[in-house]
Amino acid sequence: MTIKNKIIITQKESGLRLDKFLVEKKKDYSRSFWQKAIKDNLVLVNGEATSSHYKTKEDDKIEIKQREVKKIIKEKKIDLSPDKKIKFEIIFEDDNFLVINKPVGLTVHPSDGTPKGTLANGLLAYLPKLKDVGDDELRPGIVHRLDKDVSGLMVITKNQRAFLHLKEQFKSRKVKKTYRALVYGVINKDYDEINLKIGRSKTTGIMATGGDNYKEAKTLFWVKKRFRNYSYLKVKILTGRTHQIRVHLRAIDHPVVGDKMYYLKKYNNIRDFNLNRNFLHSYKLGFKNMDGEWLEFKNELPAELANILKEIDIIYE
Repeated sequence: MTIKNKIIITQKESGLRLDKFLVEKKKDYSRSFWQKAIKDNLVLVNGEATSSHYKTKEDDKIEIKQREVKKIIKEKKIDLSPDKKIKFEIIFEDDNFLVINKPVGLTVHPSDGTPKGTLANGLLAYLPKLKDVGDDELRPGIVHRLDKDVSGLMVITKNQRAFLHLKEQFKSRKVKKTYRALVYGVINKDYDEINLKIGRSKTTGIMATGGDNYKEAKTLFWVKKRFRNYSYLKVKILTGRTHQIRVHLRAIDHPVVGDKMYYLKKYNNIRDFNLNRNFLHSYKLGFKNMDGEWLEFKNELPAELANILKEIDIIYE
């Protein structure tokens, strides 16, 4: 059955996530495309808006607002063409995994907002076979991601077996991810845990904490050094929510320096060093390879961030 304006779910089609069902019926468009359409209420189930997680039931009536969907497709055509101009540093490579240093300013995968020129385009130029790896065509070989304005270590899987192997490690929280962050304000505790649910605010449209239906999220941090107006942290995340570190640190009144989205006005008079990025860097990454051997990689702060720490040291010595 091809996608039409209205679809009635058969018994065989019941029990599928709504986004996966739509991808199977219209393979020209990605799962993330349909997730966006569902989120924007362009796909209705029995006349009601719902979520991508909704499980189809026999006799459900699926309605697609074709005119609006076609407008999105026309206006924002996602381009997954391999692009050799996209540069990234390779830290490690074997037959199954590629560990890279993602540069700041590079979006990980295409979306409506960034339809091309992403890390995914660069990865496909380097390894064309990645187009068949993963469970979302827009994320070839990609199991996790870093925000555009965050730099540092990422691991890419080179085949489907490795993808499933690493995906399971992320699911069971066995992958170790450590970050470095400079935040506003002095944190008195040497160590703390942040356990606040995260979800997208219906009011602001950005990620926030506190909603009843938000997802569980846990962040750990250690204070490595204190300055008069800042704290330098080691941060670990045990879950992988969108913008998790940034949202959690803002929630405790210590947003990341340079973060324009989650800043707090109370710090307007404190210097941001004209930083056009987040002072957040994926510093250490560890996981098990296909033989069960633990692999761990480190990537020091880029010069622009290291120089800020030196400058602060001089100011407050």
